[in-house]
Amino acid sequence: MLSTGLPTIDAQDDFRRARRSGRVARLLGAGSPRSLCAHAMLPAGRARLEVVPLTSIVGTIEPTPGFDARFRPTTNLVRSRWERVALAHRTGKTLPPVTLVRRPEGHYVIDGRHRVSVARALKLDDIEAWVRA
Repeated sequence: MLSTGLPTIDAQDDFRRARRSGRVARLLGAGSPRSLCAHAMLPAGRARLEVVPLTSIVGTIEPTPGFDARFRPTTNLVRSRWERVALAHRTGKTLPPVTLVRRPEGHYVIDGRHRVSVARALKLDDIEAWVRA
């Protein structure tokens, strides 16, 4: 994680780097995130709070046009919220856990696409999540 010591500027730079990385990936043929697209797939039970490796997150429950398959931003429409999440990371503010559903092929995001995107851009290893089995 690069740092100028000015968290707001660093968060803006983080977005620019993530967006640029997404553009390059798109030119190389990366697709959009995998989606389960069926709310019937959501389990009805309780969720457990876990620390989940970011590499195990493979898609989203609903289509996500603002991010590519690796959760890099594909449009400036997500910029404001993305930068707020990045700023929270850089200033040590606590963010709520994301919500995921576990499937045999990996975890799918129910809530928290921006948080997953920022965590990946900042090269974090894992993320706190409420996980439904």
